[in-house]
Amino acid sequence: MTAKKLSFYIIACAIPFLILGMVEWLLRVSGFGQIHPLFIPFEAKPGWVQTNPDVVKRYFATPELAPQVAPDTQLFTLEKPTETTRIVVMGGSSAAGFPYGRFGSPAGFMQQRLHGLYPERHIEVISVALSSVNSYTLRDFVPEIQAIEPDAIYIYAGHNEYLGIMGVGSNYVGYGSHALNVAFLALKEWRLVQLLQRVLYPTDSANTASNGRTVMASIAKTANIPLESEIYHAGLAQFADNMQAILDAFEQANTPVYLSTIASNLADQIPFAGPYELTLDDGSKVNKATLTRLSAEQINRLAKAHPHHPFVKYAQAHAWRTKDPQRALALYTQARDLDVLRFRAPSAINAIISDISASRPFVYRVDGEAMLAQYSPDEIIGQSLMLEHLHPNDRGYFLLAEAALATMIETAFLPPAPLPETREQAWEHAWISPADHYFARHKIHVLTADYPFVDEPLTLPTVAPNNALEALGAQRISGKQDWLSQQRALVNFAQQQNDPLLAANTLASLFTALPFDAKIAWQTANAYRLAKSYDYAHYFIERAIKLNPNHIQTLLTKAEILFHKRRFTAALDALDKVLQLEPQHPQAPHYQRLIRQAQQEQ
Repeated sequence: MTAKKLSFYIIACAIPFLILGMVEWLLRVSGFGQIHPLFIPFEAKPGWVQTNPDVVKRYFATPELAPQVAPDTQLFTLEKPTETTRIVVMGGSSAAGFPYGRFGSPAGFMQQRLHGLYPERHIEVISVALSSVNSYTLRDFVPEIQAIEPDAIYIYAGHNEYLGIMGVGSNYVGYGSHALNVAFLALKEWRLVQLLQRVLYPTDSANTASNGRTVMASIAKTANIPLESEIYHAGLAQFADNMQAILDAFEQANTPVYLSTIASNLADQIPFAGPYELTLDDGSKVNKATLTRLSAEQINRLAKAHPHHPFVKYAQAHAWRTKDPQRALALYTQARDLDVLRFRAPSAINAIISDISASRPFVYRVDGEAMLAQYSPDEIIGQSLMLEHLHPNDRGYFLLAEAALATMIETAFLPPAPLPETREQAWEHAWISPADHYFARHKIHVLTADYPFVDEPLTLPTVAPNNALEALGAQRISGKQDWLSQQRALVNFAQQQNDPLLAANTLASLFTALPFDAKIAWQTANAYRLAKSYDYAHYFIERAIKLNPNHIQTLLTKAEILFHKRRFTAALDALDKVLQLEPQHPQAPHYQRLIRQAQQEQ
């Protein structure tokens, strides 16, 4: 072939690509399309960023198609300070702490716990978790997470593989195969791809979360996904492949990953659906309302006739609960796994998590499920730690955080700390208040008043607040108050009631939401000092000094906190700094004499 002919072929082959490139350029300069990064600048504070409330829209051709979900707002510096340890939390609604939000989530409890365990260290816990997403979204977030230089990753995910965004049985997005879904993730910012999305997937109000229904009510496309079916195995395969890709990326960056097993309500959540309708010998239908009232004889007959029906397994488990809890646990698990409406992950998801953790040097299994089972009656997870089908209550989320931190200490990512010994003290320092509980209860009522918990939407119950704190939660529900206003009102209430611990816990959440505010950091430290919680006070006074190193009152408070911790030398150093800044300070020399006297008596 001559050079002239070769040039002709090269030009001929290049023309389609040049045309596509020109169309892409025209679409971009015309303003068509969208980009929704995971982190966006926080305009009020240069150098700071926040999680993007619109990030879920990146998967949808038009915003109206997206479910109304968002990661909780979190602020941090784009450039990680040298002394900072950064942990990133990934996952769906349980990782996000639904219905409590960030401060009642595993990330929130982890952050709060770290303050008391390591007061002189700055360990950030940044959550990018949000409802309705699965391993596709986690896979998509990885490059942006790596850009903020995490020191460790905690993942609690797996429940949404079938019915989450791009799940094999979901109404939300999805392009027909795992390979096409992965290709879409790589190409979704191309305007040509977004144009094709709009042409092929026009807005359909029936499939959006704006139709007044919950996300759970809107999301199920393939209602029945039987155990061992082709679509069931497709869900497992997508989870395994996406997790491998996620872990490959973090392993290449030498970033340890703490991968948690996931838990769901076994004892007190009747399976949502069976593969077919059950009837008794007399022709009457067996449904969720009658399931736990069946006689032993009726259960035995059903078990012989329908040995693989989830309702039958649940009825058997319920019957065996008091006689043989171990057998009941096995039956409850089978009932969950046979449930064809897969809003709860089957056991196979945890098996994949365990296998992956065992095969990779930078991946450590966190047995979150075992931790919740350990603190459940008969070691069967139920309503003592679960709010409905899979979202833990506040104590459940606290225990998931405990499991994660224990594994981080065992693997030497974190230094040794008295974790179990300080557990109940840490529980007293939780950041969620009765106002938050009231607001969360409302969100659970909204969720459970719609499909799949009931066939038709129910009228929400009216629950009057019982006290002034719950009344603050009621104001959030009505829209009269946002979270920040609620927290400030809580601080005022706590101070009026002379409750320094409530004030301190509330201020701690406020500072964690606004981590550049030195005044709130000092107020938090002082409130914890008054509550005699000196380790927590120590953490926040260190943050206050980092933000405002020459503030006299802050240094004096630090000296007092360290004095109560019997850290006499460090307390004297703080007072020396006061005298350097203000040599004629009237009280600092007196405090120094008191500290030296205590030092001699030690």
